[in-house]
Amino acid sequence: MNKLILTLGFALATSSGTTLAASHEHHHDMVAQQMATAPAATHTGMGVLKAVNPQANKVQIKHEAIATLDWPAMTMWFTLRDALPPNLKVGDAVRFELMQGDNKQWFIVKIVGK
Repeated sequence: MNKLILTLGFALATSSGTTLAASHEHHHDMVAQQMATAPAATHTGMGVLKAVNPQANKVQIKHEAIATLDWPAMTMWFTLRDALPPNLKVGDAVRFELMQGDNKQWFIVKIVGK
């Protein structure tokens, strides 16, 4: 009788461990899928368009501090995801949205005049 109880206890313990491992693996897969489908974080900045390099699809912006990135006000070059809207020119005040790419470089996903 003790042998039967011990055998049943062992069977239960090992099967629950398998269930727990499978449950953990399923949870990991769900989290990975959610991360892959979650939209990337964007950050909004305000500034003045200082220069445009259309060949490189880049703009230089003197921007205000961007609190969500803990960036102080500064002047930086950014790559544009899309072409610069034709109504924007050097000297214009702009509002822009940034996103960090896979290469850890920041690029502008949206830019409009203020």
